[in-house]
Amino acid sequence: MPPSLRLSFRAKILDAISDLFYRRGTYRVGIDEIVRELKIARATLYRHFGGKEDLIIAYLEQRHTFVSGQMEALISGKSGAAAILAIFDSLSDKTRTEAFRGCAFLIAVTENPGSTAIRDVAYAHKLFLRELFARLVPLGPAYDDLSEQLLLLYEGALAGSVLRPEARPADVARKTAAALLQAGGFNGPEGEP
Repeated sequence: MPPSLRLSFRAKILDAISDLFYRRGTYRVGIDEIVRELKIARATLYRHFGGKEDLIIAYLEQRHTFVSGQMEALISGKSGAAAILAIFDSLSDKTRTEAFRGCAFLIAVTENPGSTAIRDVAYAHKLFLRELFARLVPLGPAYDDLSEQLLLLYEGALAGSVLRPEARPADVARKTAAALLQAGGFNGPEGEP
């Protein structure tokens, strides 16, 4: 099979498995179910992915590419507080959907505690988020603290939205982010927060 077709088939496998992993969890979905769901031979799956861990890593890498692209598009044309609050508005929207199950990266790490490789991919995603907030906060003595606080709010809202959706943790996180930005005297171009 030519490499371009192999990549295409690999991408099809990932697309098909992404929803299954997110809905059911990486731990609960076994290779037999994957093979049945995709209607492919086990050997075909192993030809494209060395094993289940490799499949989970590829799934998380694909999800990172999607989420990071989504975030970059979300803040495009915005800066400072307006961009930061847009991220939290988007989080509110995501956590209200019926399909929301929590952070795919945290779920995968929790379900595969012995996998350093899975943890590394999840950690890299969280670093991206922290660096994204760091790009948007003002430079100054509180620079590192503020970007870390924003990431913690974001992460907490993801977790809280799974266990207590009625409390609307993402909305609370957005209000808290606005208060942090205001307390730091940080206003965006539109005067927000």
